Amino acid sequence: MQPGDSFSGYTVTRIDRLESIDASLIQLEHRITRTRHFHIACQDKENTFSVIFRTVPEDSTGVAHILEHTVLCGSLKYQVRDPFFSMLKRSLSTFMNAFTASDWTMYPFSTQNRKDYFNLMDVYLDAVFFPRLEQTSFKQEGHRIEPVEPEGPESETQPVELEYKGVVYNEMKGAMSSPSQV
Repeated sequence: MQPGDSFSGYTVTRIDRLESIDASLIQLEHRITRTRHFHIACQDKENTFSVIFRTVPEDSTGVAHILEHTVLCGSLKYQVRDPFFSMLKRSLSTFMNAFTASDWTMYPFSTQNRKDYFNLMDVYLDAVFFPRLEQTSFKQEGHRIEPVEPEGPESETQPVELEYKGVVYNEMKGAMSSPSQV
């Protein structure tokens, strides 16, 4: 294989030797979508895959982080409530996660089992390219307002208070209250 070679809609754009990890880096680009694919060929037992998207924010609403969570709440092919957590229980993976940074979102996994690798890849690719994106998932993962039921002997006469809830909301609330993150 050398730069300029083509296969499966991709063209090899670069090949480099990575001496420090005894591996080769093969960079490919899809001819139609211009999607870049980086393949690291090495003798490691771990088989790692990741889909990474540029998610440059237009504001501070956290929409990329909310979408990171929400796309993992079911997809066209895997219409269970939460295929990501189902796979955590069933898979032989050594690592599964998703991350949102300031301008990118990543969905990585690793496994030492070849069949598991392709199963996980199928779940991940269906999740990121064909997510169900249901309103209930946005409310659960992003944020919602819920009543806080008053407690105590005078609870029936107290006004109902409202509070924000949501997985990402609580994650960010925790992160922003940590002195090391501010």
